[in-house]
Amino acid sequence: MDTGARLRLYQYPYSPFCIPIELALKHSGIPYEVVNLSTGDPAPVIKLTKGDCYMVPVLEDLFNHEVIYDKTGDEVPRYIENIAPLTRLFPSEVDGIHRIFLHYIENECESWGFKVCDAYGENWIKTDLERGLHRRHKERKFGMGCLEAWRKDTNQLIEGFHRAVQPFEQILADRPFLTGNQPVYADYALCGVIGNFLFPGNTALPENCLMLEAWYTKMRAGNFRTQLDDMQVGEGGAGGADDKSHIFKDISDVEKAISDLKLRPGTYALDVGVGDGHTAIFLAEKGLHVTACDPSAQVLEQAGKLAAEKKVAINFQQHSSESLPYADNAIGLIVGRMSPHYFPAPETFVREAARTLKTYGYLVLIDCTVPDDHIEANHWMNQLEKLRDPAHVKFVPPNQWKLWCQHCGLTVTRSVMETIKMPDLNWYFNIANTPPENRKKVLEMLAKAPTPVRELFKIGQEDGKIVWYWRRMTFVAGKI
Repeated sequence: MDTGARLRLYQYPYSPFCIPIELALKHSGIPYEVVNLSTGDPAPVIKLTKGDCYMVPVLEDLFNHEVIYDKTGDEVPRYIENIAPLTRLFPSEVDGIHRIFLHYIENECESWGFKVCDAYGENWIKTDLERGLHRRHKERKFGMGCLEAWRKDTNQLIEGFHRAVQPFEQILADRPFLTGNQPVYADYALCGVIGNFLFPGNTALPENCLMLEAWYTKMRAGNFRTQLDDMQVGEGGAGGADDKSHIFKDISDVEKAISDLKLRPGTYALDVGVGDGHTAIFLAEKGLHVTACDPSAQVLEQAGKLAAEKKVAINFQQHSSESLPYADNAIGLIVGRMSPHYFPAPETFVREAARTLKTYGYLVLIDCTVPDDHIEANHWMNQLEKLRDPAHVKFVPPNQWKLWCQHCGLTVTRSVMETIKMPDLNWYFNIANTPPENRKKVLEMLAKAPTPVRELFKIGQEDGKIVWYWRRMTFVAGKI
């Protein structure tokens, strides 16, 4: 059965090299699935790589059937970064210090941690067969009797691991992550060796490493503002229609979303909820045959004026998102950019999109959202948005979009979230012409925001202005 996953990870769940890969996949937003191999049995990997490799982790790209494994040391995480570049696992600006961290983590720390994990193998190796395979693998690499030697020296090994990770306590006391304000692959690698060390269930980090403990908890939970771009939407100001328009002029989000879809010139495209028209104009300038729709005649008129100024041909149609007056299998690309939260019936829209898409056609959604597991924040933000902008209906979490698409036979190929800094609450009021009485209610909601909401959106003040961080989703599903 098609699971909708883009990547399949083959791993040992205790491996210090696999833990960071699954964690990076989880935080990247790439749809993936995991195959946990039997302890010490590399046969599936050997078969998958046609004998070229027996070590995990190994990735299988389910769309192009490429198999990725480490040959020089970092092919697997770099493949993840290539698919989800906003993760920035290997930022060039910290390349030198990053490589130093990785060398220390993957050599000094890992050399102590895996021996502790193996010494306590009785805690997590469940069958005699797995026990035998594990012993064979270790003794081939480290010599006969290595497991007994590590069991004998367990206390010394734990002390060695504690000494090895101790320097990170001071580093993390000075900054949130190893190289700065955002996690890089070294952060994930350190999570891997710590996760491996803790895997048996009877080990712990040093008692005096409070910052390291907090960092590890934060990394494993993904409870941080990731480097999925802290994008500054605007500079604030008096507000008005021009302020709103400038947000949508930057169509780099659309360009990234469709860059690997291999759309041919002349492909029929539909922009649902055209807004100011920038998305439709961009698609038309790319050589696509574009129809743009909206339920508002006034919106269509304004978008038409801009299209005329840009001298591009766009077919404008007035209709809703949940009733697309187009034939089955007629459209190659359907885009909803910053419009889905206005759709009265988003599930119906997905069904209509699936009906009208051609085989190998794609649905691309770019919109603000709330992470799937933040139910309280989702309810709170929808309530606030209805006050700020009465036309708002609701934000749909990524997993809900995924479920609807799968029910309609669409395969999800991308689902990522970016973090966007909203520069000023008054600016945000002005672009929606929020009534004065509703502005007061929004301010009251912000003042009384529950702690989980305040932490998720990082509500605060800068230079006397209320600022917070939005989550923008890029979601792609295809009839493939």
